[in-house]
Amino acid sequence: MSGQPADGDKQAMQSSSISFEPYLSSVAHGLLRNPIRSVVLQMQQHPGCLSLAGGRPPADVFPESLQAKGEELMNYSGNLAIGTQNLRDWAQTFVERFHSPPNGWSTRDIVLTSGNTDGMAKAVQLLANPGDAIIVDDFTYPGITACAVPFGRAVYGVTMDQEGMMPEHLQAMLENGLPDGQVARLLYLCPHGQNPTGALMSKARKEAIYALARQHNLTILEDDPYFFANLAPSSTMRQPLRPEDMPGTEAFPESFLSLDVDSRVLRLDTVSKFLAPGLRIGWATGHRTLMAKWKVLAEVTTWSMSGVQQEAFMSTMQDLESEGGLHGHLQRLQCTYARRRDYLLKACDRHLQGLCCWNVPRFGMFLWLEVVGNMNTSKLVDTLISEYGIAIVPGSAFRTSGSTKANSGSAFFRMSFSLVTEEMADTAMSRLKTALQASTSSFPSIHQPQEK
Repeated sequence: MSGQPADGDKQAMQSSSISFEPYLSSVAHGLLRNPIRSVVLQMQQHPGCLSLAGGRPPADVFPESLQAKGEELMNYSGNLAIGTQNLRDWAQTFVERFHSPPNGWSTRDIVLTSGNTDGMAKAVQLLANPGDAIIVDDFTYPGITACAVPFGRAVYGVTMDQEGMMPEHLQAMLENGLPDGQVARLLYLCPHGQNPTGALMSKARKEAIYALARQHNLTILEDDPYFFANLAPSSTMRQPLRPEDMPGTEAFPESFLSLDVDSRVLRLDTVSKFLAPGLRIGWATGHRTLMAKWKVLAEVTTWSMSGVQQEAFMSTMQDLESEGGLHGHLQRLQCTYARRRDYLLKACDRHLQGLCCWNVPRFGMFLWLEVVGNMNTSKLVDTLISEYGIAIVPGSAFRTSGSTKANSGSAFFRMSFSLVTEEMADTAMSRLKTALQASTSSFPSIHQPQEK
């Protein structure tokens, strides 16, 4: 697992780039900038212009504690909808460091988001019309379905294996056509520690899928919150694991963005999983044509992000440098996740042999558990909570509404290990064992075998 493609590989990719313009929805084409903001932005190009345009409260009526933070952060601002210039510059440097997009920034731009859910919702609105389709993994994060289906976009799942979406099945779906003549516009992927399965895509798998996206003129929506949740020690395995055993920033996977010679990848990054969810900070990197529309949509939907929120994030990053930097922080985070994953794996080994099967996740925070015997796990969830005192999400919760198996149930559970202790993991798996043994004859199985 290396940081970036070799120079020779990158030059070869760049020489084979395709001229690409993202398909934009009717929403994107119909967006109108608020005329008040248009006047304000024009005014900013003329220093000394006397403003009677904006409905801005005067800073001297703010509480003194807020006045101290500065008017740029506390008042309306044309930049706050897409992030302060300092924060966008920081985000661009961050993306360059970890992804080094081919061909640089000549056809790309970057804007701030309030996290990847915000980014997904905006991407769906801008890149697909009602009646269009979004292609996802057969088991996928429900957020993409939630922000697409109610607004008339269908979501279809592609068969997966341990690396995630299988290219041959994606190719078959695209070549055979979707129901009712629907057109696929967007390919949604979570390539590292996929939610819910924990799948980790190899570079070869990414290249095969990228090639299909080029062939069928798809935009790839790369949602990658677990990019830094690397659970593989970089040094010889020892127990207990120590932070210095983990890779930190020194080893990271090649993203779709790092392979993107066409600027067809819209990448969503968030600090939620490697700093803290409460910061509500993320960034979207994509084609300049798309991001120009994104900026207007951000103004229309939120007017501006919180200036205080953005200042708090920049302050956090500065404080982090005095605590050993991002590398040291990530080593501690990765060590914690790896230890807790191992607690859960040991508990599964102890209690669930013969009842369930699973793979060892190398990224992320989830274990994908398959119940032997094709039990429909959704039928057991309420009983697990009310009678056994454990909460686990059934695999059916991650099916897409457009899947032919959407109503057929699932033999899987998604278990998060991010909060477990060794004792908690053992107790939970012991209870699950008892529940499964008691439920073997009580709950219906799934008639058709489920593909993993």
